[in-house]
Amino acid sequence: MARVISIRQPWAWLIVNGYKDVENRTWGPTYRGKVLIHAGKTVKDNDFPVQREWVRTCGIQIPDDLPTGAIVGEATITGVVRSRAGDAPPDSSPWYEGPVGIQLSYPVAYAEPIPARGQLGIYEYNQEGK
Repeated sequence: MARVISIRQPWAWLIVNGYKDVENRTWGPTYRGKVLIHAGKTVKDNDFPVQREWVRTCGIQIPDDLPTGAIVGEATITGVVRSRAGDAPPDSSPWYEGPVGIQLSYPVAYAEPIPARGQLGIYEYNQEGK
């Protein structure tokens, strides 16, 4: 079985295509290692406005037809950083907004998305998508 993390689009696409190296959460996993990246079914066009502006200024061209409800690639969790109120950000990545940043490396985008159901947290995946 493989471990999976669900991430909304376009952030999942940005991760597996090597642009985004930190996933912001309010929690941090103890797990380190390979995770499949699941693109959740929900898309929010107005989340993370600072990061969206950074994408625009960098000229990153995000496709209009991003898959949802599917595993779109993989990456490796290499660390977790945390910030506390009043502290300087612990990560120099422009993607870090905190309070917890899951550091991701070695991204791989899959040529074909694998339909699957998402869940909260990091979860186990098997061939049936459960």
